[in-house]
Amino acid sequence: MVDGETQRLVTALDERTRRLFGRSLKLRQVSAGGCNGCEADVNVLNTVVFDLGRFGIQFVASPRHADGLLITGPVTENMRLALQKTYEAVPSPKIVIAVGACAIAGGPFIDHPEVHNGADRVVPVDLYVPGCPPHPITILDALLRLLGRLAA
Repeated sequence: MVDGETQRLVTALDERTRRLFGRSLKLRQVSAGGCNGCEADVNVLNTVVFDLGRFGIQFVASPRHADGLLITGPVTENMRLALQKTYEAVPSPKIVIAVGACAIAGGPFIDHPEVHNGADRVVPVDLYVPGCPPHPITILDALLRLLGRLAA
């Protein structure tokens, strides 16, 4: 159980950024070497149960069409350069979201010589969504709070 000081809710983007992304957010999902648990729960967000599109949030095939990245996995050495290039291909301003324990700090792979212990060791991260894997509702809640659609 996490104590009240450690557990923090997502705070909404600043007003300027919320005006840019608040009604329509396009994300490029990057699997950076995880076990596919987080990827599966991210994919569930596109089903009729969660219908992520009704909130104006969509996953896109190209980083050039994205407003930001949603990263899963501990960022293996084999994915480091690919993640950096994908990040650079997203036009500014951009948002980066790390989903799952691996993307946050390496998860069970922490300090392995072939992983980078999380996405923020490679690219700047704006939002961390904890869990192993985080439930789809947790991911959706974080995204909606980030966009200022849910109050604390």
